[in-house]
Amino acid sequence: FWTMGGLGLARWDNIWLGALGAGTILAYALWNHRRLDAFLAGENAAESLGVPVARMRRMTFLVAAFSTAILVSVAGVIGFVGLMIPHLSRPLAGPLHLRLVASCAVFGAVLLLASDLLARTLLPPQELPIGIITSSVGAFFVVTMLIRNRL
Repeated sequence: FWTMGGLGLARWDNIWLGALGAGTILAYALWNHRRLDAFLAGENAAESLGVPVARMRRMTFLVAAFSTAILVSVAGVIGFVGLMIPHLSRPLAGPLHLRLVASCAVFGAVLLLASDLLARTLLPPQELPIGIITSSVGAFFVVTMLIRNRL
């Protein structure tokens, strides 16, 4: 369970913990979307636009680490979702963080639910960890990106 992650042990009495982790990062990103957009032009440009770059970088790291720790404590490690979803969402939502955050939340939820459905139905009566499904899809995704970018 802890090495590959899954929703098989999820309970309604700890849903508040998952909501706290997801809500924290979503609220932070939506509240700071303009500052995060300024980073797209580079740190010097962001600083010239009035963004406190060092403080913003530190806060973003801390909020992301806090939210990730909470969510991993609830569901375990579910790999590659955080790598794939922003890359798949950006062409559809555009570069601005206001749309991108919402798009990533929706696409991430869809990928997680589809992976959970596959994990529960591929080998009945057993349940595979979701991490096996997302890692399989994620490995293919990474190889595809490497070939496309010729790295």
